Amino acid sequence: EPKLDFFKDYLISMGATVPAKKQEPKTEPKIPTPEPTPEPMEEEEPEEESSEEEEIELDNTGVISGEDLMDLPMGDSEETPSEEAVDKANSLRGQAMCAMGDGNLDEALKLFGEAIELNPHAAVLFAKRSQLLLRNKKPNNAVRDAEKALALNPDNALAHKCKGKAYRLLGKWEESALALAAGQKCDYDDDTQELLKTVVKPNAEKLRMARLRKESKNRERDHKDKLERIRKAKEARQKAHDEAKAREASGMGGLGGMPGGMGGMGGMGGMPEGMDGDIPPGMAGIFNDPEIAVLLQDPEVIQAMAAIQQNPANMMQYMNNPKVMKVVTKLQGKFAGMGGADGGMPGGMGGMPGGRSTGDSAPSQGTNNNAN
Repeated sequence: EPKLDFFKDYLISMGATVPAKKQEPKTEPKIPTPEPTPEPMEEEEPEEESSEEEEIELDNTGVISGEDLMDLPMGDSEETPSEEAVDKANSLRGQAMCAMGDGNLDEALKLFGEAIELNPHAAVLFAKRSQLLLRNKKPNNAVRDAEKALALNPDNALAHKCKGKAYRLLGKWEESALALAAGQKCDYDDDTQELLKTVVKPNAEKLRMARLRKESKNRERDHKDKLERIRKAKEARQKAHDEAKAREASGMGGLGGMPGGMGGMGGMGGMPEGMDGDIPPGMAGIFNDPEIAVLLQDPEVIQAMAAIQQNPANMMQYMNNPKVMKVVTKLQGKFAGMGGADGGMPGGMGGMPGGRSTGDSAPSQGTNNNAN
């Protein structure tokens, strides 16, 4: 490097032989290796979960398939019926009940429809028609009328019980248990309680416990999956970190590992330009000293060494500069080991000007005159 030319001149002035710069073969620029990215985790195919209901032994006696909804009169809920319409609807309800008692279910269904058209605000009409539909084994239509009745009167016991019995026919045991229990709170009867206790509740409890077990297994599986994702992510990060450190270590090498003895020192790039061949015996050690290597990159030290090279007497102004004196002391020690002139530094730098070493006391006036 041009800024270290003084150092080359300085070594030459001390009698060192600096070989000509070797022509290094051109090398292809090193393409940085991209950081490894964590390999995507293979998504495990979810195991086909068997139906919990299929694994449970349920008493499905009497369960039927649901039917399509029928086009039945529902009335206009926005219209307010007159007293005459209400009276007529009550009369039709009585006729429908008689027809239902006689087993004429189709006629009863027709009469309930006419009554609802006249008074669509009567919850009892929808509840009674729900009861009729239940007797006709039409549970889906029975549930619809029961829910309409409960929308008009939430405390209608018949509507709750018809809804519960309809769900029982559909095999919806938990829904059936809730509806029947609500009906019993409004109007208790022994028959409904017997159905609830012997058939509906046992099946509903089995399903409830199976659902709880399934939810527990799902939570446990989700927790394990989360822990596995965390583990794989940590392994991927550690692998990327280790690979990056390995690349960094293989690219740096140790001190003196690159040509010129200074490979791997930040900013030095080996010996100064023109000095990457052999160096004088004993001098290699100074470049293996990390502290000196760093100091030789300091602009202040470079400027000071250049000034001392031009005139050794300029060393006096750097006596109180520890960085400059550390380099000078190192150089003195190396040349003392090389058998320089009286252990000093050639070129008038044998210790301090006038034969003084760096450890002596302040120079006398005569010494200053000689230096000047």
